[in-house]
This record gives sequence, C-alpha cells and structure tokens, in this order.
Amino acid sequence: MTLADLLATFKKQPIGSVCGALAIILAGLLYFRNDLIAENQASADAKVSEAAQILSNTRYAEGLAKQVEQMQAFGKEIDSRLIRAGQLGINLQYFYKLEAESQVKLLDVRQGLPPKVSKGLYLGIPYTLSVQGSFKQVVFFLQHLENGPHFCHFTAATYSKAASAGVDAPGGAAGGVTLNLTLELLGLP
Repeated sequence: MTLADLLATFKKQPIGSVCGALAIILAGLLYFRNDLIAENQASADAKVSEAAQILSNTRYAEGLAKQVEQMQAFGKEIDSRLIRAGQLGINLQYFYKLEAESQVKLLDVRQGLPPKVSKGLYLGIPYTLSVQGSFKQVVFFLQHLENGPHFCHFTAATYSKAASAGVDAPGGAAGGVTLNLTLELLGLP
C-alpha cells in the first residue's frame, strides 16, 4: 500500500479510517501506560483502607473516655487485691482472719521467698500452710481462700484424717481432716 492508496481509502470511508487510527493510537497509549494502572489502583486501595481505618477510629472513639475510666477503676481494684511480699505481718494476718472465720485450727503458715525473676509486673508469692478441722470447716476455709479478696492459685493440696482426737466431724463423731496447702497469692515484690 502506498500513500495514494491510503488517501483513497480515507476518502471512501473517512469515519472508519479515523476510528481505526484512533484505535491504534489508544492501543499504543494503553500499552505504554499500562504500568500506571497498577500503581494508581494500589494508591486507591491504600486510600480506601486508610479511610476505613479513620471511620473505624471515629466510631470507636465515642466511648473512649468512659472506657479509660473503667480500665482505671479495674486497675485500682486489681491493685487493692494484691499483696506485697515485704509486708509479712499483714500477709499472715489474712490467714489468721480466715482461721477465725472458718473456725479451723491453723497449724502452720509460712511465706516463701518470691521468685527473683518475674516475667511480668506481678508475681506469685508462695505460701505453705496446714489447717485442721471438720471437713465442712476445711471446705469453708478453701472457699474463702478461693473467693477471697486476694488472687489465689493452688499449686498442691493434700488432706488426710486428723491425728488428734480433739477435732470433731460435723456429726459429732471423733475425727476431722488435716489439709496441707501450697499456694500462691498474686502480689508485688
């Protein structure tokens, strides 16, 4: 095809020729600018996710002040339930109060040394204790330990029939139980 043939075709069909030329030009532009489509799509996706994050933040920020107050109140409640490892007298007084409430006989109570290395802010302060009483009294003592004001974790517990004849079971029969516990109370060093 020569230039004269192209001009003749253009004069016969001007609209088709213009459309064909335009299609070739647009196809070339699309080929050379194809990489910009991916970049623009990535940029648009990033802006959409950022807008969604901003909307989510504004939706959840409405009650943020109230939630901060609640978290501070929970933090104060947790702090009030912790024991301090250095306050041996106050810590042992807790067990003596439980002894009086549950009417068991506290045979032995000892605070162990807290671990030197702690994984977090709080640590478990170990205790070993022995109590003696009727089965009902000992169970009452355990329930008070478990549901008491301090966070308690039992590590070992053994019970046996009491050796002394002075301990009575609830039915008036001689005997009772002796409970040996190893536990940890959550506290601060």
